Amino acid sequence: MKQLLGNWQTNIGKDTIEIWETQHYGKGYIINVSQVIKGKKNPLYINNMSFDTKDGKFKGFVLYANGDYSTWIGLFTSEKKFSGDMVQNFNPETASIKLECEFENPKEWTWRNFNKEGVKIFESKFIKVK
Repeated sequence: MKQLLGNWQTNIGKDTIEIWETQHYGKGYIINVSQVIKGKKNPLYINNMSFDTKDGKFKGFVLYANGDYSTWIGLFTSEKKFSGDMVQNFNPETASIKLECEFENPKEWTWRNFNKEGVKIFESKFIKVK
């Protein structure tokens, strides 16, 4: 997960940039995610994540600005590829969306979401800005 440290951004759509600010929190990580829409920065969510040594997987708790939350479980399937599932309360049997992060190089990576059937529903390339 050290590959995610720093500030990243991606273009989400017309007039919208998403920013990820990733930092260490002890042995875990915190990602503050916001969107800049027509020049105005809005908080979107905070993603707290850590490695669970019992399961051998990373786990994350996402707290959205509106008070909602979600959880995810994932692992590195290679040095450059992270795969995971969005789940309810860390229960792997409740997977609703599959996610994938592929690190092309130290300054670029791509985020992909897939539905339960494995059809890609979202893709965005992140660029390191700091």
